[in-house]
Amino acid sequence: MHALTREFPVISLILGHHLERSSGQPETVLFSRHEGEFQDAVSALNAQCRLSLSEPPSLDEIVREYHWICSNRQQKELPPAVSEMEDSILIAAAAGRGGLVEDGIALASELAASGPKARLPLDWVSADAWLEGLVTKSRDPEALEAIVIGQARKHKLDKL
Repeated sequence: MHALTREFPVISLILGHHLERSSGQPETVLFSRHEGEFQDAVSALNAQCRLSLSEPPSLDEIVREYHWICSNRQQKELPPAVSEMEDSILIAAAAGRGGLVEDGIALASELAASGPKARLPLDWVSADAWLEGLVTKSRDPEALEAIVIGQARKHKLDKL
């Protein structure tokens, strides 16, 4: 996924999923064996992914996947998924989905309060300032729409 709800110079992909072996290690399909292994790898990856690879996921499914990623990173004591949390809230806000925005703000507040301060981004003034900024951005659909339109043009996606 790439959220168009923030200014960003390139397309970046979030929520990617690597095919994993039963050992938990990433699986690689070598070019020399591609033809013989590709379909099996696709089937296995489809079974491992939380979002469907055969049908476009709904907005709810996408936002919930962002939330799951954020919570999962916290549980694994990894650095917080700040961009993912912001994307989940701003995507929902741009789509006019107030309930999903509220769920995202609640989760962001919970995660910011429960995580060790040493893992928070260095440029943060405070968790409260970050949350207030998210709430402010989420309440301005016109500004979000302008960002989406601008990003779609910048990345030549306006025909999609």
